[in-house]
Formats: sequence, structure tokens, C-alpha cells
Amino acid sequence: MRRAGFTLLEATVALAIVGTVAIGALEAFAAESRAARRARDAVPAVAMASERLAQLALLDGRALQALPDSLSRGAQQAGARAYTWTAGARRVAGEPDLFQLQVSVQWDSGEYSLVSRAYRPAAAESR
Repeated sequence: MRRAGFTLLEATVALAIVGTVAIGALEAFAAESRAARRARDAVPAVAMASERLAQLALLDGRALQALPDSLSRGAQQAGARAYTWTAGARRVAGEPDLFQLQVSVQWDSGEYSLVSRAYRPAAAESR
């Protein structure tokens, strides 16, 4: 004689399967949450680095050789996060008219850097 319903063993196996799936779903949600937080922190850093690099790209060769402190380092608050940035320009070895521009933005849990090059011929500076 067979009775309708689940046995204790079937219920335990079903509960174990549901628990395993639930743990996987929670881990996926936690990973997505961490990725979203990292992206939310990085967006202002990317914007700051792009802005600083654009400012450096506007300078002539003489100004790039001796960056003032206001262009070479600083700090900025974006929401609850504090960001610090450093910028630099140096001549590329073997290429006297080519400068490498670099900006790095740091915050408590990360860093973002941008590098570019700018051509500044010496003849154009002497005019």
C-alpha cells in the first residue's frame, strides 16, 4: 500500500537542492554588488583622470617641462570618497619633441591611470 506525499528522505534531498541553488544565487548577487561598488568608485576617478590629461594636452612644451604644483598633484572630494591625483610629463627618450603625459588617480580602494603622448615641436615654442 503506497501513501501519497513525500517521505522524509525526499523532503531532505529537495531541501538540500533548494539550499544549494539559493547559496549560488546569493553568491552571484554578492559578486554583482561588489562589481557595482567598484564601478561606482571608479567612475569619478576616470572622469578626473580624463580631465587632468586634457589639461596637460593643452600645454606647450615649456610648460610641460616644469609643471606647476596645481597641475602636478591635488585632491578632490566626490560624494563620500576622497580622491588624490598626480600628473606628470616627461620627454620621450630619443624624441626631443615628444612628451609622455601621465595622470594617476587614487582612492582608498583603488587606482586609475591614463597615459598619452603629445607632440610639441621646439620651433613652435620659440615664436
